[in-house]
Amino acid sequence: MSALAWGVAAAAPAIVAETGCSQYGCEHMLLQAHHSQSSLHRALSHENATAHSIGEQHVHAQGWVSFFSCPPVNHQDKAHSVPLAGDAFLPVLASYPPGAEAVDQAIVVVHGAGRENEGYFEDMVKVVRRQKQENHTLVVAPALAHKACSATEWSRRRRNEVRDDARSPVWGALWRSSLRRWMYGGGADRGQPHAGLSSFEVLDRVVDWAQASILISSGSWLLGFSSGAQYVLRWAALSPVGAEGVTRVGGLPLRIIVGSPSTVFYLGEERPARTCRPDKDQGPYWSCDEFSVPGTGMDCKTHYNRYGSGLGGLYQGASSEGHIRYDANRYLLQSLGAITSSEVSQKVRARWATKDVRFMFGSRDTLHCNVGACANDCENMLTGTNRLQRGLNFMNHLRREFPSSQPLWGIFNFGHNAVAAFASHHFTAWALPFDNDKYRVTDRVVADSGSPMGDYVGRFYAAWECMDKCDSTPGCNSFSYFPMAGQCFLKDKCVSSSSPIVSPDSPQFQFQTYWKDCAASPEDGSAQDVDQDEGRQEEEEQEDEKEEQEEEEGEGEGTVEDACTAVDIDPCASGSCVKCCGDLVPAFGLWGTGWLHFMCKPASQQLS
Repeated sequence: MSALAWGVAAAAPAIVAETGCSQYGCEHMLLQAHHSQSSLHRALSHENATAHSIGEQHVHAQGWVSFFSCPPVNHQDKAHSVPLAGDAFLPVLASYPPGAEAVDQAIVVVHGAGRENEGYFEDMVKVVRRQKQENHTLVVAPALAHKACSATEWSRRRRNEVRDDARSPVWGALWRSSLRRWMYGGGADRGQPHAGLSSFEVLDRVVDWAQASILISSGSWLLGFSSGAQYVLRWAALSPVGAEGVTRVGGLPLRIIVGSPSTVFYLGEERPARTCRPDKDQGPYWSCDEFSVPGTGMDCKTHYNRYGSGLGGLYQGASSEGHIRYDANRYLLQSLGAITSSEVSQKVRARWATKDVRFMFGSRDTLHCNVGACANDCENMLTGTNRLQRGLNFMNHLRREFPSSQPLWGIFNFGHNAVAAFASHHFTAWALPFDNDKYRVTDRVVADSGSPMGDYVGRFYAAWECMDKCDSTPGCNSFSYFPMAGQCFLKDKCVSSSSPIVSPDSPQFQFQTYWKDCAASPEDGSAQDVDQDEGRQEEEEQEDEKEEQEEEEGEGEGTVEDACTAVDIDPCASGSCVKCCGDLVPAFGLWGTGWLHFMCKPASQQLS
């Protein structure tokens, strides 16, 4: 076993103890510890998509970027420093330097548990480029480092943004301190420079810096995925930034996007009833409105709502110095002006209701928390048994608590995968919208997609490129789209809002159909002639739908193996099973002395 392998084996028990996840799971943490050279961790091969996310980990064609690296591995020319208190600074990567020409918007993307800000930066820049927004968008990726870094090490170009001897704060050398410290607003490590500096204050400074360093004309969007989503969600609840939906600097719109967090943050004392958190996958349309205060029989009755899971224990004088709750509490009270617990709760809830916070969840992010897919301590198991279920229950919680400001959320058709979330229709519509008054999109591909008019699979095609292809192809009225690989399949099918789509269990569940109103097709003959009797067309569509119901599910676009091959994943190789391929899904566990082991099991054997 390599030295790295032994290091992971030794670290595994600490990860289990620190995070509360089960001993035979925790892959959302353990996957940070080592990059396997199996095909499970190969990069995407197509030209414009050279990064692939496995859980919270990133593989890049330019080089492995698993943890925070000082200096950056691939982007030293993008390294900048956000000044903090005293002689502290925060390392960030930014697609434009301070003082550059004005842009329309800024996207701040927060890394996962491994602090791999460089991987997230690369992935977001690719998404921005595919949407043709690179000339209008500043991308910023901060790093809440797990190791010390000096300004001269981080940015060797000596930009004089901070003093040369400035140091970055440290939040938990990865296997020693609590991995929740930075995610929950805890202070920088004791014994390090700038001890006690809340990670929430740092994010405030990053958002301010993004607005002040370059003139932003339209607004800013802040995104966290997985562990980054846990951090962004709690920051959104406690920070004064984003109140009334605007930034502190410039007063421009600030949209906060939370993607697939392991744990959520309740703003009231009620939790989902037992019937709302069954030990199985209920699918992306799950909704349960039975909530109550947990009963006396619960093991975590006395602390289920304490800070981290809820607003309990946030008031003046709560906790003692050195604890996460003390640091978060001190940060909160600076802006809130509240003293008692009830005052804190009232003011936090009132401020939350004014913010623009949106959510994304993976339709297949359903691995049971007891096998390591998410935190399985008592207070978090009260909210759901898998990430998707927790997210949907949380949406119902927000509906109940804030009936006048209903939550906005979307489902992307994948598992726990950051790249899929970034490429999703919801994210691009919220953060990178392009002018489109013609096409609409279905949640999943239509069951009868019509006859082929041309396939575009040789590289990554953004949705807007596929729209252009369809518009310039005579007879094209719709196209099937695989957002993960950027593949589009042009079709002659006239689709409507009532067209049947494939079920969530279909092998083609990751495809979507983009369609335009046939009657609105250009007059230059670029779409088929639909000048026919409307009554007859409706009758024919009804007959088609009846036939479709009698047949098996729609053909979709190619085979499941084709889709997996498109992202350079072998669906049959040992140790590289992926959820979209056949009946096999990945399972993770500890093997021997604690080394991470990959294996595949039939889907029927999975708890999720």
